[in-house]
This record gives sequence, C-alpha cells and structure tokens, in this order.
Amino acid sequence: MSKKTFNIVISFVLICFSFYYTNKVINVSRINDPIMIEIIKYDEMLNDSKSEAILIDNSIIPGLKGEKIDIEKSYSKMKKVGKFDKNLLVFEETTPQNTIKNNYDNFIVSGNKGKNEVSIIMELQDTNYVEEFLNVINKKNITITFFVTEEIFNDNIDLIKLMIAFGNDVELLSNKYSIYEVNKYNSILKLVSDKRLNYCLNRKKDEELLDNCKESKLYSIVPTLESSTYLYNSIKNNLENGSIILIKNNKSTLIELSSSVNYILQKGKKIVPLKKLLEE
Repeated sequence: MSKKTFNIVISFVLICFSFYYTNKVINVSRINDPIMIEIIKYDEMLNDSKSEAILIDNSIIPGLKGEKIDIEKSYSKMKKVGKFDKNLLVFEETTPQNTIKNNYDNFIVSGNKGKNEVSIIMELQDTNYVEEFLNVINKKNITITFFVTEEIFNDNIDLIKLMIAFGNDVELLSNKYSIYEVNKYNSILKLVSDKRLNYCLNRKKDEELLDNCKESKLYSIVPTLESSTYLYNSIKNNLENGSIILIKNNKSTLIELSSSVNYILQKGKKIVPLKKLLEE
C-alpha cells in the first residue's frame, strides 16, 4: 500500500471515529439532560392509554386507540425554551395490536366498555310506524342504524332516502348475505347516498352467516340486548357501556322509545351511530 493511500485510509478511519464519538457524546448528553430526564419520567407515569380488543371464543369487543409522548419532538420543543414544560409535550397516536379492523372472523358483541356510549339498531321486517319512529328519533336529536329487508329496499326507496336524510344509517337485513345480495344493495345505497353496507345482523351467532358476511367484507353484529316489548324495563335492567340495543318497529316500542332514550341519557351515556360505537 502506498504512503498516500495509507494516509487516506487513516484519515477516513479518524473521521468515522470522530463522528461516532461525537454522536456518543451527544446521546449521553441528551440522556443526562434534566429536560430529557423529566420527559422520560412523565412518559413512564402516563403510560400508553390504548387498550386491546377483547377476544373471547369467537366474539370480539373493540379496543381503543391511545396516545403516548413523542419523546424526541417534545425534547426538541423544550430545548428551545431551555426548560421542561408539560404544556409543550407532543403526543403521538397508538393503535391496538388486536383490532376489529378487517376482522370479519368474529362476532362483534359490544362496543368498548371504556366509553360511555351505546347504539340503537332497528330490525325492519315491514314499514309499520317507521315515520313515527323517525319523528321521535329526530326530536331526541339522536341517530340509529336501520337493518331493512330486501323488499323494503326494493319497494320503498323514498323511505330509505328519508331515513338517511334524518342522519341515520341503513344496512341490509338478510338470511344469507350472499356476495350477490350485498353487491346489489350496495349499489342501491350508493344511488341515494355516499354510504355503503358495513354490517350483518347475526343475532344467533350463525357460523354459516358469519362466513358469508366475511366473504362480503361485512362485520357480524350480535346485539347486547334486544326487546320487542317492555323496552324501558329491558334497558333499565341491562344497560351498560357499549350496549348494542336491538329494537323492533312495533307500537309497544314506539310508545316506550322516548322514555327509554331519556333513561339512557340520564345515565350519562351517549347514543351514537353503530360505526362510531365500534371505533377504536
């Protein structure tokens, strides 16, 4: 090796070592910086607020997104002012590892019980009292999810439009949920709104229906509680955070819906659309 080449190699090694040593010194200095120490201490105290989805047999309850401190960004902001200030903390979103997103293999039986939210869903086999229900729902300033049959979709498109105009969601009620059915009624739904089908109503945890829904990329919903009569008592005795409440369009339910909604709200719970209830 020539002397010139040797000197170049030595210079390169010294530069690399100097760079490595400088980084080491900077990292040690940062770790021992009182600002960094306080940030890390605060981060350990807060922990990550996310919660994982709960899987029991073939049922799932959604988890919750959380947040944790972005240590590097927080340190950078505080270093500019020269002191620790919790008001300058920067947070980043964290997501559960176990999630319902794209999880079509399990029955969703509830929303997350850490949120003071419930949803009301209605099974429509016919159109009796629907407009009366819509008036009550609108006066209470809430929205619900209607599961409607193929016949209602086919013969009462104006009613579907009215439900959506009131801010409610519309889903298909089927005994099969075949890909053909789902595609057909997705197309109809898109004609009257920008929405698409998202859920199957699977009250009996039917595995065959679950498989069909999975093929159609729909989530299978199993109500937490359901009532066709004595709605108020049913809610009073069984209401909990995350409840998916299935009701029917009959006169008994219509009479008790207003007082039942009042009871839910008095218990400090929000009535939210199904999609929001199941958000993580």
